[in-house]
Amino acid sequence: MAVAVNAGNQQQGKMGLQERFQYKLKQMQVPQEEILDLIGQLGIMFETGLNLASALEVLEKQSTGPMSQLVQDIREAVEDGKPLSQAMGEHPWAFNSVALALVRAGEMTGDLGSMLRKVSDFMERDIGTRKKVKGAMAYPAFMAFLATCVVIFLLINVFPKFAELFGDRAKLPGPTRFFLNLSDFIQAHGAWLFPAVIVGGVVGITVIRSKKGREIFDPIWLRVPAFGPLIKAIAISRAFHVLGVMLGAGLNVLEALRTAADVSGNHEYEKLWTQSRLDVEQGGDISASLMDNPLVPGTETAMVSLGERSGSLPDVLEKITKHHEKKVEGAIKAFVATIEPAMTIIMGAVVALIVSSLIMPMFNLSAALRD
Repeated sequence: MAVAVNAGNQQQGKMGLQERFQYKLKQMQVPQEEILDLIGQLGIMFETGLNLASALEVLEKQSTGPMSQLVQDIREAVEDGKPLSQAMGEHPWAFNSVALALVRAGEMTGDLGSMLRKVSDFMERDIGTRKKVKGAMAYPAFMAFLATCVVIFLLINVFPKFAELFGDRAKLPGPTRFFLNLSDFIQAHGAWLFPAVIVGGVVGITVIRSKKGREIFDPIWLRVPAFGPLIKAIAISRAFHVLGVMLGAGLNVLEALRTAADVSGNHEYEKLWTQSRLDVEQGGDISASLMDNPLVPGTETAMVSLGERSGSLPDVLEKITKHHEKKVEGAIKAFVATIEPAMTIIMGAVVALIVSSLIMPMFNLSAALRD
């Protein structure tokens, strides 16, 4: 879903299926936590006076597997005369547009160590937010998996034992006939049904995350109760954080707005920041482009306007980011508080329906025997 709030979604939407698979495979082999550790150590070593190539060589020796290969590629590119930002840019699955822009700014200003620290701070907060979201999604995912397993167990192991006892299916209640037929279907076609469901799920996710799919589904996610407010809080927090960090680093406002669109994680917010960049190109203000837009609260727009007038926009954006980080935590709690009872009720209702479809014919059969 769109709650997958990383900048990689934007890039993956522009890739073919094979490229997207390779992209995700590399991300699985080298988690973002390891990338964060690499950036942090590189920044510390660079600030202590070690030259870039030597620092990368040290990090390469202490790394293993795919991570070692990544550092080696970057080191070799740097030794060939390429700037660090360009060497990192050859691995977009590992370094997002924010990291590359900040490193590039550090190279231009001669303050690379400080910029690497900013990249590390940004990634740390981003990873923390992502973990919170995944933690919130873990319970409903587990409940859905558990409910599915219970249903499949009942259909495969319980219903067949009652099929002969019930006799003529035409006289059975509708729910009982439905589940008996479903049980027969699963037993007859189970060998290919499970792979088909997996393939269908992969195809569905691929379609949803495609460019056209995001255009269709992203506005829908924003309207889903509990889930929509969570997406909004994350999208606003990420965008304002990116703007604050990049403007504070002295980067061009147009580049900052372009990057905010890239990392927004939702097509509607991507359009919002793209339009804001176009307005600024024509001489307008960021706050004017956000005015009366339901995607951004009016209080945040007013604060941005104040920051623009006072010349303290990066500081204002940092305060907005911290405020929205608290709103993200609140939205996560609200989502969990809504989804937990909902999943419990749904799971209970499904199991109750299946069990009642077994019990009702037994009552009818018992009554017929008494008669």
